[in-house]
Amino acid sequence: MAESNATQVILTDDGIKIIQAQQTAQSALTLANGKNKAYTSTSAPTSSSGYVSGDLWYVLISGIVTDMYYFDGAKWQSYLQDAATLNVGQLSALSANLGNVTAGVLHGVDIYGSSFYAGNVSTDANNTNKVYPFHISSDGTAVATAFNTMDAMQSAMIPGGLTLKYRATSSSGTQYEAYDVTLDADQLVLSSGYTAGKDTTFSQSVSGTQLTGQVIVSPLNGINLWGPTQSVHFSGLQINGTGITLNSYGNLIGDPSATWWRIVSNSGSNVANFGIDSAGSNVIQFNRELDIGNFQINTGHTFTSADNQAIHFAMGKGGTADIYAGAVHYTSLVKSSLLSVKKDVKKADTAYWAQLVNSIDLATYQYKSDDNTSHIRLSSIVDDVNKTKQWQLPDVFISRDENSKLNGVDDSVLLNATLATVQEQQKEIDQLNGHLLELEAKLNG
Repeated sequence: MAESNATQVILTDDGIKIIQAQQTAQSALTLANGKNKAYTSTSAPTSSSGYVSGDLWYVLISGIVTDMYYFDGAKWQSYLQDAATLNVGQLSALSANLGNVTAGVLHGVDIYGSSFYAGNVSTDANNTNKVYPFHISSDGTAVATAFNTMDAMQSAMIPGGLTLKYRATSSSGTQYEAYDVTLDADQLVLSSGYTAGKDTTFSQSVSGTQLTGQVIVSPLNGINLWGPTQSVHFSGLQINGTGITLNSYGNLIGDPSATWWRIVSNSGSNVANFGIDSAGSNVIQFNRELDIGNFQINTGHTFTSADNQAIHFAMGKGGTADIYAGAVHYTSLVKSSLLSVKKDVKKADTAYWAQLVNSIDLATYQYKSDDNTSHIRLSSIVDDVNKTKQWQLPDVFISRDENSKLNGVDDSVLLNATLATVQEQQKEIDQLNGHLLELEAKLNG
């Protein structure tokens, strides 16, 4: 036999790819033109006659395959795609209503949907609405809810804000303790109160008559406190009870060990010191002129009438108030003696008043508070020591305070009684002068 020359065939990578494509096309052609067929319909197959094992059935609705079947030789079986065989780089063209999907770990970048639920529904009896521990709804609201035997709590993150709710689940009455916190872009609102009955669905609002206290913090309106227990506490550098509290009424309340509340200038000097100690030992000090209406008190020991009008000391019940002082220096002493303010006005018996003046015992003395340089004093004596009075002073000249306690001599009455005495003496002098003139006339006659 004659030898034939061998032919060497060298296949490049492109040639190998061409052969593989031809083999794949021949397999598909065998499947398409062989013994099996693929059917399409708008409904599932109902007959098993006329089909051979391996035939396929596609339920096609509006151009979308909604179900797949294969014929096993006896009947049609649902055609399922195993997840392990689905291995693609990107399912950008996948569009389907997957219904309920049970999965293990889902890795991805973006998830789009209408609702998202996390965790298992709590079996606590207070979870009457059977809510999940965490839920994200289509409007962007994310709600976390928890229940236990004593209370129910819920936090919700909404577009532009945050809400926190606490609801007690046990109570001795019909009112259940409740708290609401609302954080918006322009304010923080903290509310305390109660709900009328158990509110495990968080449907009742802590507001209106169910509100017991509220704090509002706003960059527009500052800090607002409402309620008898709302306050702002300043404890300083130490939490030892030496701070001060500003309550919802604007009152300043010192801590049990607090001593002073001060107003200090920007230079560091004390403008005013308010003693707030429990013992009451610390006074109220003003280190600048104090202006009260038209009345001024300055640091130079001076009381000033700002509008140059008179200063009046009056009692709250009406009338003028008594003034207690040491030596009084004045340029004029004026007693109100207007007829228009008087009643029962009668002409005085000057002889009677002169008799009273002449019955007064005068004494020289010094006050117990006087020192050795004090001069000797002279006046009548109000005997408030001896039961049987040793110093004569008619009661009409004695002054008493609002409790009828002896407190001194009424110089106004005494001065006018002395004037009556002078008038009586003048009458006697006039009479004596008349007698003297008669005697002179007789002697010269």
